[in-house]
Amino acid sequence: MRIGIVGAGHAGVEAARYISDNGGEVVLYSDEACLPYIRPRVVQLAFGRVDLDAIALRPKSWYIERKIDLRLECPVTQIDVHAKTVTARCRRERFDALILASGAGPVLLPFVRQFPEDVFPLWRAKDSLAIQNRLASVRHLTVVGGGISGLEAAVYGRERGLEVAVVEKAPYLMSQQFGPIAAGVLARRMADLGVHVDVGRFVADVAKADGRLRLRLDDGTGITSDLVLTTVGAVRDVAVFSQAGLKTGRGVLVDECQRTSEPGVFACGDIAERENVRIGSILLAAEQGKGAAANAVAYLSGRPAEPVADHEVPLSFKHASIEFHAVGAPGGQGLVEKALSVEGEWAYRSVVLEGDVLRGVQMIGSREGFRQLAESLGRPHHGAP
Repeated sequence: MRIGIVGAGHAGVEAARYISDNGGEVVLYSDEACLPYIRPRVVQLAFGRVDLDAIALRPKSWYIERKIDLRLECPVTQIDVHAKTVTARCRRERFDALILASGAGPVLLPFVRQFPEDVFPLWRAKDSLAIQNRLASVRHLTVVGGGISGLEAAVYGRERGLEVAVVEKAPYLMSQQFGPIAAGVLARRMADLGVHVDVGRFVADVAKADGRLRLRLDDGTGITSDLVLTTVGAVRDVAVFSQAGLKTGRGVLVDECQRTSEPGVFACGDIAERENVRIGSILLAAEQGKGAAANAVAYLSGRPAEPVADHEVPLSFKHASIEFHAVGAPGGQGLVEKALSVEGEWAYRSVVLEGDVLRGVQMIGSREGFRQLAESLGRPHHGAP
């Protein structure tokens, strides 16, 4: 039983572990030069809070002990889903089954390529190391994107004594996790930390003069900065997979068992597009990786596939100066946000209800009762814990 895994993120490494533990031979393709790592921690790496070894998913010895053939700097350029072959570095190899776990990449705004030494996406370890090398000469940092990675970068930037601005196109910060009330509390707390926040705005143009970047926002206002970090979303590269004949949309289309349109080919993690399932979580990616691997082994053993469960995963960030937590729906049609407590300007706890059914939890500056509420999603809610 020989299985090829395209992509060595959380989903791919977990798939490799399962196959190895069940007696299979694994080749794990990675297009990066370093060992697979915990992707959300690239922000900490960028600001020198951890080193590369500290964010590795597994040490090099782990792959050797399990006889997982990890191929670093080995981007896959072609697959044949019928013959189950993978081509990388001009070398073509055949497998009994394939698992696609190549993840997603950052949305690259036009000026990222225009100023490669001054503008970096917050996504890969190599970019974080480049950011780390630039920070010593930076006075002002601009973060484009007001999601969790952007706000984490802003907090660390202020911790280093930098002037920091955050530009977010949505009407409020972290709009996928928080409603406008909670996001307003979060914005006030960021402002109190010294972060200048522009919401409902986007960068219309970037120029460089006298060694500094001049950002012009869509309303005509400007920001002068030394370094710009972008974190404005993810995009899946499905070109190799669609050319191979797999059904694709925004990602590679899969069913509840992580099966693609071709028997013996599975997909998991961010590259997989499954109806009514949103990934964006390393925990869910790893669970899908394990499920895809289990079903690949079942396929080769003549056993039926098992559905891979989906569930809500909490998002949390905690720092000495700020913390926020969210899970489930931030709001929407038919949903009502109900405050549980408001403590001063910077602490806010709320639930999102559909009738009396709990659909979401939002907390800024507190974690009181969060776990209990998160575990109660989908159940009737009759009062705060």
